[in-house]
Amino acid sequence: MLFLTARVDHTAEQIFKIEQLRQLVEKCEDLRVGTEDTLLTKFLHYTRWDTIKAYQAIHDYYEFKRRHPTWVARHPIEHYRQLFYGTHCRYVMPQADRSGRVLVVFKTVDGFQDYPDYLQSLVEMDDLIFESLLLLPRVQQNGITVICDLQGTNRNFLRQFSPAFMKVVNEKNGVLPFSQRIVHIIQRGFLMHVTSTLFMPFMNKEFKEKIFTHDGRHLSKLREMVGYESLPAEYGGPATNVLDTNLIFNHLSQNAEYLEKLQTYGKA
Repeated sequence: MLFLTARVDHTAEQIFKIEQLRQLVEKCEDLRVGTEDTLLTKFLHYTRWDTIKAYQAIHDYYEFKRRHPTWVARHPIEHYRQLFYGTHCRYVMPQADRSGRVLVVFKTVDGFQDYPDYLQSLVEMDDLIFESLLLLPRVQQNGITVICDLQGTNRNFLRQFSPAFMKVVNEKNGVLPFSQRIVHIIQRGFLMHVTSTLFMPFMNKEFKEKIFTHDGRHLSKLREMVGYESLPAEYGGPATNVLDTNLIFNHLSQNAEYLEKLQTYGKA
C-alpha cells in the first residue's frame, strides 16, 4: 500500500544508530523537537545512516525553519482544505514510479484573485505535503519523483518570482531530508521557458542534475523515465490514472494530529 506507515523492522545496526541519534538530540538544548523513530529515521535515510551527518541535518532543517518561519506550514490541516479543493493543483499518485519512488504532481494554477497571499499559501501547502510524505517508510527509503507541470504559468506567477524568493526556494531544497528527489518539469511556450530559466540559476549543482525538462507536446521521455503504468492519464498514462485531490488530502487528514505536532518543533 502506498500510504503504509506501519512500523518498520530495522537491523541491529540501524537500531543502534537511531538510539545514538536520539541521545544526541535529547542532549541538545537548542533543538526543541521530538525524538520519535519516524523523525529520526527520515534524517538517517537522508544521510545514508551517518549519525553525525543526520544530527547536523536536523540542525540545518530547524535552523531554516527558525530563520524562515513563513516557509513552513503553520495552521491545522483543515485550514488548507479550501485551497486544495479550490485549486486542484497538488496531487499524489496511488502507485509509485518504476523506481519505487512516490509520484507527486504539482501544477501551476492561477488562484491569485481568489486567495489572499496565494503564493504564501502554496509554500505552506508544499511544506505540509513534503512533511506528510516523509512519514512514509517507502519515501524515507526511496525518495520521491515530482512532476512540476508549469503549463499553467502566467504573468501573475512571474511577478512573484523575485531573486530573493528563488534564493529561499533553493535554500529549502538544500535542507529537505529526501533520500532522493527527481523532478520532471513540463513546460510549453515562452512563459514556461522563462519560468524554468528563472529557477535554474538558484539551484545547486547536485539538485540540477536531478531535474529533467519536457516539452508539453512530447512526453515520451517522461513516460520512459517514470513508467507508463504510474503516469497520470493526461501525461500519457493509462486512462484510469485520473488525478484525484482526495488522495493527498485524505492522507493529510489521517495524519493531522502528528503533522500539527511537527509544526511546534523548532530550534532556539
